[in-house]
Parts: sequence; C-alpha cells; structure tokens
Amino acid sequence: MMKNFTKKGSLFLISIFVTILFLNGCGGGGGTSVKNVAEEAPAQKVEKVAQEIAAQEEKIEVAIVPAAKEELVFEPNLKQSKKVTHPPYGSKLCSMCHKSSNPKDGNDLTMEQPDLCYQCHDKDAKEGKKFIHGPVAAGACSICHNPHDSENSSLLRYSNVNELCTSCHSAKGEFLKNTENIHPPVKDSCVNCHDPHTEDYEFQLRADRKKDICLTCHVDKQDWINSVKSKHGAINMGTGCQNCHDPHGTGQPKMMKAATVKDMCLKCHSQELVTDEEGYKLQNIGKHLDENPDWHGPIQWGDCAMCHNPHGSDNLRMLNKPFPKTFYSKFDEKNYICFECHDSEKIKKAQTIEDTNFRNGNSNMHFVHVGKEKGRTCRACHDFHGTKDYPHHLKKKTQFGKISFPLRFIETPTGGSCAPACHARRGYDRENPIKNLK
Repeated sequence: MMKNFTKKGSLFLISIFVTILFLNGCGGGGGTSVKNVAEEAPAQKVEKVAQEIAAQEEKIEVAIVPAAKEELVFEPNLKQSKKVTHPPYGSKLCSMCHKSSNPKDGNDLTMEQPDLCYQCHDKDAKEGKKFIHGPVAAGACSICHNPHDSENSSLLRYSNVNELCTSCHSAKGEFLKNTENIHPPVKDSCVNCHDPHTEDYEFQLRADRKKDICLTCHVDKQDWINSVKSKHGAINMGTGCQNCHDPHGTGQPKMMKAATVKDMCLKCHSQELVTDEEGYKLQNIGKHLDENPDWHGPIQWGDCAMCHNPHGSDNLRMLNKPFPKTFYSKFDEKNYICFECHDSEKIKKAQTIEDTNFRNGNSNMHFVHVGKEKGRTCRACHDFHGTKDYPHHLKKKTQFGKISFPLRFIETPTGGSCAPACHARRGYDRENPIKNLK
C-alpha cells in the first residue's frame, strides 16, 4: 500500500532525500549545490533546505508494510534496520550548526542549545506547556538525542526508551529490575504516560494524575465509577487512584500499595468516615477489628474485596452483590450476598437435622427468624467483620431503628438462648426441644 509522504514523515527518508537533493543539484541544472548553500548565511541555509523539501515532499511515496502479527502489543526496541541520520549532518552541512566547516568537537556551535535546535524544530511544541522536563528546560537536547546519527528512532541515544529514561532516573531503573509486578505501560515505555518534553500536567503526565491518566486505558473503570450509585470516596480524594495503586508497580497484585486488600482499606477505614451520597457515618473498622478478634473469613484472609467492590457498586456499602437495607425484609436468597459463600438451605428449610445447628429439635430457627414474609435480615444478629463475646459472629448488641439493645446470648453444649428487648429469654436445644412462651 502506498500513500503520500507528509511533513511529519520519517526523518530517515527526509535525510536521504536531502542528501540526494544537495549532492545531485536538486535534479537539474537550475538546482542548488552543496557549495552554493554552504556560502549562504545560516538562516538562508535553513530556509533553503526547508523550501527544497517542501517543493519535493509531495512526490515522495512510502511503502506501508502491514504488521506481521496483530497480537504484538509491546515493542520497546527502537533500533532501526538502517542508521537514522540528522538531515544537516547527512547532507554534510556542518556549518549549519558549527562555526567551522570541519569541527573537531561540539564546542564551536553557532549558538547554544536549544536555540540552535529551534532554528529548525518548533519551540512552541517543545516548551509551550506548563511542566517542562529538566533536560528540555536546561536546553540539553543532546543528552537524549544524538545530533548526528543513531541506530535508534528519533536519534535517541538508547534503543529502549526506559533505558534512556533510567540513565538519569536511576531509582526507577532499580525499581524496574527488582519489582515483580510492573504496570504493563511502564514495562513497555515511560512515554506511554509521560511526555519527554513538556506537558500541562505534573511530571509531564499526558493527563491529570489523580485518575484521568489511568482512565485513558482503563475505560471500563471510567464507565463503572461514573454510573454506580454507591461510590468509593477514595477515588475522588487525595491522589485518586494512587491512594491505593502505585502507577509504576509493586510486589502485590493490581499494583496495590499494601500487602493485602485489608491492609490497604484500613489505611483510611481506621477512622470514622462519612459517605458522600447519604452522609452516613461509617464505622471505624480498624478499631472494631482490634477490639473484636474473632474475624469473619474474608477479614481473616485479608480480602475485603470478596464482599466490597473498591470502585463502587449499585448495592449497599459498595457490596459486590445485593443485601437488604432494612432490619426486616422478605426473604429472597438472590437479595443476600451472604449466599455467595454460605448455603441458603440453612434458611429455606422449615425442618432439618443437618443444614444448621441453630435449631430447636428439628425446627430450623434460621427459617423462623429469617425465612418469612417479614424476616429479619442477617445483620440483625450477626456482625460481618468481627466479634468477641459470642460465637458464630453474633453481635453483643443489635440496632433496631434508633434503639441499640443487647442480645444477651448464652450458649449451651446443645443449643443456647437469648433475651433481646424484643422478647423474653427464649432458648433452643437440638436434642431436647424447648417449649418457649409465646
């Protein structure tokens, strides 16, 4: 496939064209020779080269070769099949940059960098934004680019962008060598996220660092966090996504900044917080877990995300599945996240001898309490994070409306009893059923 070459085309092809242009007199007797150009003033030389290239570039065609493998995603190697030559150097126009036509070193430049470079390159494109990369601000273009020729794209001094960047940013170089879980865009090339010259965002990022830069790739997360009803405040506070994730990588899955999801959550949830949507005061979970060491399974495994979606959800408290919001609710196992792990048969059967130990003889007390038109929800009796005084993650106190009252549970070898404010003490016994007063 062929197409016209434009001003943004390959430097390599331009350099070849310029070389032919001057060595062959621009294709005819009326052309400009190397000798004639060399005798003109520097500004005229630059203009002359630009005019000749502009006059001929529409005639240049480039063969576009389709990629051999569509599945190839990362290709950090910038080494070219043929050496890339800077057009003035390839045309042997040394005096365009050097005072001497036969320079021995780089100390005889006609002017200092970057002004020398800006005789041809667009200054506004390199310095026209808020945050400027140090070498660009210092005018040290040749730190990254070879002004004569290179085996690498864009005349870079290294065949890999990350090697070039880490030649200065040595700490990141050690990180890349020693970190097990590196963010794929970082492993591929630093310039996926950072502009090496200038940008309007801190650290020359290509978008705002809180979340916009992340969402340029993670578009599914953008749609999700914008649409869910129960939003995670951490996404919009502080450093956004970086509150939890390191954008370069960590030794943990998902580039998490803590050893476990629980540890990550407790960095914020060890204080009382308020939800953005309802102004509801959230519990200090860190303190609660310290005081209640009998932890629910997901807490023991350090995985809060088993129950909660850290990016938000349409369910109560960002749960991954629904859970009733009220103390009473008609039982429907599809409305309880609990049954992602627990067997719903312990609720649904009125009579059983094996599905639950919470029974009075064969009478299933879970069914009595929960499996009704006006059933009590699991949280009426159980704490989902941790408890201390009672077994089975039973709460010491429960909340009914604005009233908090104790369960006063007493366990026996074959059953137990409780005496909350809603009724007098009632018991259950698996072997010798108890007849409770109405």
